[in-house]
Amino acid sequence: MASFRDRVLLELSDATRLAAVLLPAADAAGARIQTMLAASYDLSATRIDQVRGVTAQAVKLEHPLFPVGRQTGGWSQTVPSFSRTDLTLDVPAPANPVWVDLLAHLTVTVAAEVDPGGAEAVLAKGFDTFRTLDEFRARFAFIDLDEFMARRHITTVEELREAFDYVVTEIRFRKPGPFDPADPASTHTLPVTLAAVVVDPFSLADGLRAARLVQDAAKDLTGPTPTAIPAEPIAAYATAVVFSAAALGAAGLDATDVEQLYAAQGVVSLVLNAE
Repeated sequence: MASFRDRVLLELSDATRLAAVLLPAADAAGARIQTMLAASYDLSATRIDQVRGVTAQAVKLEHPLFPVGRQTGGWSQTVPSFSRTDLTLDVPAPANPVWVDLLAHLTVTVAAEVDPGGAEAVLAKGFDTFRTLDEFRARFAFIDLDEFMARRHITTVEELREAFDYVVTEIRFRKPGPFDPADPASTHTLPVTLAAVVVDPFSLADGLRAARLVQDAAKDLTGPTPTAIPAEPIAAYATAVVFSAAALGAAGLDATDVEQLYAAQGVVSLVLNAE
């Protein structure tokens, strides 16, 4: 009899089926996709308004990741003169791979509001017309004027004015226009690589441990940088854990509760009836 893992491999090796599981019709908010994006990118300058679609270009089964181990040591010699060298080596550990059951390259389409960033105008001008210390304080409120003058042995406003050239710079940042999700300019695509592991028998703890092992093994890998949206990659892979719906029900747990628990940890949970 085929195991649950084998049945998952058969079902989700189909790219179309995998995309449908990641973004089911009932998930209008695209919660699983949102979790994957947040795990893959720094989206501090971007607000995802809608998840519009996901496609899988390729699905690779049973992909090994080789964790990198660190070895440290020292080299010293006394002839002809004493010297010491510290050595640090990062080397793969090929005897102990971490297995990713499904590695999928995805393209996610979203409607997103993007911070335009940058300055619209910069104006710098000299400030040497102040006649009182209060005028100076009003312009440079962030300076402790008494400490500033005491440190430089300045006692009068005239000495203060002659001591330095003062420049005031005003920067006006770009302001975003009204966000329109229907505007084609609001539509963006983001590449995401999903690393999924199948947990059988059912265990929430084992699922999280498996996801953490994948994340740690892939920590030195670099994800792609989008060209049309300000999102910096923070991880090469988003991670997912696949559970059996029957085993979840037998444990008396709700799939929604499990999904929320895993999403809070940056991991997607997929519950399948692959029986």
